[in-house]
Amino acid sequence: MLLWHLLRKNIAVGQLVGYILATLLGLTIVLMSIQFFTDIRPVFSEKKGVFARDYLVISKKVSVFKTLKITNTSFSEDEMKEIADQSFVKRMAGFTTATFRVYASMAMGGKVANLGTSLFFESVPNEFLDIKPGDWKWSEGSNFIPIILPRSYLTLYNFGFAPSQGLPQLSSSMFSKLDLTIELSGNAKDALFHSRIVGFTDRINSILVPQSFMEWANVQFGTASTPPSRLILEPYNLTDPHMGDFFALHDYEVANDKAAAGEASSFLRTLLFVVLTVGVIITLLALGLMLLSINLLIQKNHEKIENLSLAGYPSPVIARPYQGLVIIINGIIFVLSLLIVSYLRDYYIAIFSSSLHIDDSAWAWNNLLWGGGIIFGLTIVNSIWIYFKIREIRR
Repeated sequence: MLLWHLLRKNIAVGQLVGYILATLLGLTIVLMSIQFFTDIRPVFSEKKGVFARDYLVISKKVSVFKTLKITNTSFSEDEMKEIADQSFVKRMAGFTTATFRVYASMAMGGKVANLGTSLFFESVPNEFLDIKPGDWKWSEGSNFIPIILPRSYLTLYNFGFAPSQGLPQLSSSMFSKLDLTIELSGNAKDALFHSRIVGFTDRINSILVPQSFMEWANVQFGTASTPPSRLILEPYNLTDPHMGDFFALHDYEVANDKAAAGEASSFLRTLLFVVLTVGVIITLLALGLMLLSINLLIQKNHEKIENLSLAGYPSPVIARPYQGLVIIINGIIFVLSLLIVSYLRDYYIAIFSSSLHIDDSAWAWNNLLWGGGIIFGLTIVNSIWIYFKIREIRR
């Protein structure tokens, strides 16, 4: 205590405050980056949130040459194998497209109404669907065709087509109760089927029918086997940068906005790394400031330290007041940093929890390890610096 009263007189409060603020800022940025990454880790693992795991629909870009049929938009067996073999592809399948004519009309009261239109059908394997209606099945001999419609079509009808034609707006449940008559024709054949919309998909922008029906109908009314012009795939990780590079290299178009989500997630990952780096740099600069302040403080007390040495005080004892000061300051910085991180976390959870599905109970306890490790390292470096500076004066 006597040494502390003797050596504290030349302490520069302004320099200590500068060190505290700089270290507090740097440590808070580092811990905040770690906490935020921990909270949005499910985003990067593609399991939930706005960047949730999803499927991508890819196709070839339509150009003048493809319009003139100099080249085609279909995927060959070699192209599909090349895509399936990519490291980012978990599974993949091609769309089966109807190669026959489809005409749909609305049936009301058992009579065919005047409201009718030509349609197109496509199908994908059931495992790629985001809904599994109970009526989603078809076997040869059945006269009923279940249809899955994109939810966007319902929106277009209710807010685009219906108002312009003076037609009533319909809910999804009302839409599903409409009876349709489907006429198929091709290969000098035709047939009538009953149909109904059994569900709405948010994943695939196409009019879907069961795969079993499509394979049978193509044989009966169209071409039994045609290469797909669109592919649906499930990536392992939507943020994989190799995926975007591969699509760009082969001039493929991605029809699912989840690709943009993947790019946003990659950008977020990079941004977090940059912020974390800035925090580390600020912390290191604060360490330099503290070392400089300690050096100046010891130089100001040069004469007192020499006298204490002559009085028989060893270097560790003389260094202890300064080292104790460093421990107290760094401890305060650590506690304040944890409190600030906790406050900021509550703030961003209130804003982003619904879109990112952040678990507010998932406190990053490794912040204690990282923060404690950083503070421990700063304290050790400062303490060693103090000890050797005092030894230099004693020589």
